[in-house]
Amino acid sequence: MSPWLISRRDDLTWFHGSVIAGILLLLFFWLNQPLSNDNYGATHLSVIVLLLWGVLFDGTHVFGTYVRSYLAPNSAQQNLPGPWSLCLVVLGPLLAVLDAAFLSQQPSLLGQAGWLFRGFLLFAYLWAYFHLVRQHYGFLVLYRRKMGASVETRLDSVVLWFGCLYPFARFSFTDGYRRSGLPLLFPPDLSNTLRGLLDVIAAAVALVLFSLLWRRAKRLKPGQSELLLGIVIGFHLLVFALLDNLLTITATLTIFHNLQYHRIVWQYESGHHRRPAGGMMRYLGWGILLGTIWYGPRVMGVALSGSSLIRNLLLGFGWGVAFHHYYVDSRIWRVRRTPSIAEALDRGAAA
Repeated sequence: MSPWLISRRDDLTWFHGSVIAGILLLLFFWLNQPLSNDNYGATHLSVIVLLLWGVLFDGTHVFGTYVRSYLAPNSAQQNLPGPWSLCLVVLGPLLAVLDAAFLSQQPSLLGQAGWLFRGFLLFAYLWAYFHLVRQHYGFLVLYRRKMGASVETRLDSVVLWFGCLYPFARFSFTDGYRRSGLPLLFPPDLSNTLRGLLDVIAAAVALVLFSLLWRRAKRLKPGQSELLLGIVIGFHLLVFALLDNLLTITATLTIFHNLQYHRIVWQYESGHHRRPAGGMMRYLGWGILLGTIWYGPRVMGVALSGSSLIRNLLLGFGWGVAFHHYYVDSRIWRVRRTPSIAEALDRGAAA
């Protein structure tokens, strides 16, 4: 059995090499005028790039989810959530209205909000980050299947989650997080102490994990999963080291996943002898349309509005679409529970 999910060239290009797109976006945001709540506007170059990323990459990849699920001929066999799941789309706007009506308003992300909507935004970013790391974990599971499942390879999962959660947790103790307007989880005067304590603990854990990986490498030749681990963790560490704005951090980390996702969806559909949406042009066209409807209000609508309530409504709607995507995605890519997924990918690789 080939150790590659598709082929050496395809895997290195799409599943590993897509990080290059993230690095380019990282360099742009790092070298451009820093983005903040105060200068967020329609003419800010970073806002324009956020819109383009959302329309061309994030929106199209969410359309890929629906091509793979609701729009697929075998949708009835995929245990998809029913119409009730669309309530996730209206959850954010509903909370924004309740928050504005009953709670005192404080500085929030791109406006003013009470504790309810600010808590919603914190939950949104946590779910988004979990979803992102979970997708990388899915690739590790697929590579593990190629290797033959063993207890030893579970170390990869521990390393992935630790390596990705550490920089995110550390960010919560920085000035960048405080400027975001999200709820503070700890008193600000303890941030430096807690950040230092976290660094010490992380260094100790990293040393243990590295020693375990080194011992394993002496017995088992490092392969595709180790390469993916190094790329993902190194990229996350680099992004959080250079950027301090949640909007630009999210886009930079996610574009890597966006490109991986397009390729895995195309591969899965090929395994079922289908071309997503009937062909590449239609697939991208409908995806860009979805991205425009989704990210136009989410990015540019917020930039053009002077009302905190309107901004919160648009942000809530934007996150609601993302929530629905996260939930559907969590049900259709259960590789361990659904062997037919990996089998379809294998058929696509052989096609």
